[in-house]
Amino acid sequence: MSEVGDVVNKFNILDNAIKKVFSKVDPLLVVSLIFDRNANEKHIYTVEAILKPGEDMKALRDEVIENTGMAPSFYLSGTKMIVSHTLDLEFLKWINDREDIISIKGSKFSAGGSSDF
Repeated sequence: MSEVGDVVNKFNILDNAIKKVFSKVDPLLVVSLIFDRNANEKHIYTVEAILKPGEDMKALRDEVIENTGMAPSFYLSGTKMIVSHTLDLEFLKWINDREDIISIKGSKFSAGGSSDF
């Protein structure tokens, strides 16, 4: 197998593992957090979570504040939540495994805010 083929094969293995472990998360967010972990850095990310309809926004808001120290914003009748906070793979896995979450994406927070949404 060529070097390029080997890289593609290993990438496909990683991609499948990401989809299995972080089934609700945009893979690019997971990869960014892997780079952060390898560099021993922890960054603030703006995280967007799509929620199941009918969730208790007050209870969820209180839980987010308790876990992150940051207050989320809700949109689209409470089915979209956005919050900026420090993020690592373990916390992302906790978010991923919640029953009230449909999908998650995010990007590093910058002075101009997030632009990947």
